Amino acid sequence: MESAKSKNPGWIAVAIVLFIVIASGLYFYFAAQDNASAAPSEGDLYAKPEKEIPLEGKYIFKSAAELGAMLRNGEASAVGITKEFLANIKNNNYKYKAIVWLREKEALEDAQKADEAIARGEWLSPLHGIPVTVKEEYWVKGSPVTLNANQYRDFVAPEDGELVKQLKRSGAIILGKSNVPTLLMDYQTQGEIYPTASNPYDTTRTPGGSTGGGAAALAAGFTTLALGSDLGGSIRVPASYCGLYSLKTSFGSLNTTEGDGPDTASKKKRHALNVAGPLARTPEDLETAWLVLRDTKKDLRVQQPIEWKQASGRSINQYRIAWTDDWQNGDQAVTVGKDVKEKLGALIDAIDQHGATIKKTAPDTYGEMMRSYLECLALLSGEGQPEPVRNSIKDGMKQWDDGTGRLKPFYDAMDNPGDTQWQQWQESNEKLKAKWADFFRQYDFFVCPITYGPAITKRPKRTPIIIDGDTISYFRYATYTTIFNPIEVPSITIPLGLNKEGLPIAIQIVGPMHSEPELLHFAKLLKPLTPGFIRPRGL
Repeated sequence: MESAKSKNPGWIAVAIVLFIVIASGLYFYFAAQDNASAAPSEGDLYAKPEKEIPLEGKYIFKSAAELGAMLRNGEASAVGITKEFLANIKNNNYKYKAIVWLREKEALEDAQKADEAIARGEWLSPLHGIPVTVKEEYWVKGSPVTLNANQYRDFVAPEDGELVKQLKRSGAIILGKSNVPTLLMDYQTQGEIYPTASNPYDTTRTPGGSTGGGAAALAAGFTTLALGSDLGGSIRVPASYCGLYSLKTSFGSLNTTEGDGPDTASKKKRHALNVAGPLARTPEDLETAWLVLRDTKKDLRVQQPIEWKQASGRSINQYRIAWTDDWQNGDQAVTVGKDVKEKLGALIDAIDQHGATIKKTAPDTYGEMMRSYLECLALLSGEGQPEPVRNSIKDGMKQWDDGTGRLKPFYDAMDNPGDTQWQQWQESNEKLKAKWADFFRQYDFFVCPITYGPAITKRPKRTPIIIDGDTISYFRYATYTTIFNPIEVPSITIPLGLNKEGLPIAIQIVGPMHSEPELLHFAKLLKPLTPGFIRPRGL
């Protein structure tokens, strides 16, 4: 079948350009589209029900740990829990458009099997019988995998992807799939097939992107855990906008090449930036999800075995913490708004009062990191593409150009994205990673913002944001996220409560490569010092 790139190079240019924001499906675009047909969920999921299903609300907003204890103690059944979550989605999804495909029949069948296993004295994992959702890009057999793009409207997952298989093996109950922006490439969740998603804290605002539907579902009580992906902030931005915990995992630690996106024939050889990870309402649930997911079967073509270290068990006063809220980049600072400054400053004060070693400092690498991200993005999207297509991509990129010259690395790399240039980028990026490895020998963690401020109001793509009297470009609003993807390190999102408008504010804690156990331990230590997840008003 003729590929999309040969049909319409100009349209591809615009699409590829947008991958600079929160994309996580860079490898899907030029894939074959030859699978069976299925229509994405429509109608009932997005319309207010004529009559609501009676709902006691016994299980909604309980943590996975709480639900697990109820299941083990015979205080609840997996079928009862699943029915309540399904009812909540049917009653209220029209408000937020968080869920786009409901796996009702199969979920109830899985819940029945979970109950039968419990009755036999079997317990698969801490996720046994626990409701979860997965991002639309991941393969769940028989489900649409459209990336909210008309070009993939007919793609159906032929089988479960490896991450989904692992969730099922753990006994988790997959309720359905969450909303995404077109081609996973926006800070908002809006697209060509599914309705635009809304933030449960303020429906005039976005839940973020590209895991926006998953974050909205968690905040609205539609699920206990959400599986997302992050190429440049796609997990962290939605978690921040919806007041959640999340984990951007170390690159290569989870399988993102088998069952991820509408791609059955991609010949791409380059892999970088993109990772999978969970979102949750508590750090304990985040850890539980990660412990399950990290045992997913590896794709040995692109992944290496990892020997995970146990968390140290240290107390707060034994940590060395670096932080910033105004990262210097040459003679300018990459600043953030007053809400983020205030919340971050209060967290740092609390950590300081508990005896940790604190220093406001950041490596002088912000510009290098952004350059590495832009170069890598071009080398990934330009791999194997003819010059006319690459020129069209560059022309489209000019829509983002603010005259500062910061996009020059992308243009230059797109001029010649060959294997030699890819090798040169890898060598240069290794030096950048080494600088951060040195930094993490001095400090355990680096604490910094995720976005300039709270969730933005829904708007046309690339519209500037006016906040605190300043005008911030659409791309600039979340540039504290993209820069960490090239250096491959993990990052955990910590919700810090609500601002005066009732909107969530969050920050990220970045650790060295494969430090997920220590990050999760530290997040649990911080739990008494922070408000954590706060249920949206009225829910």
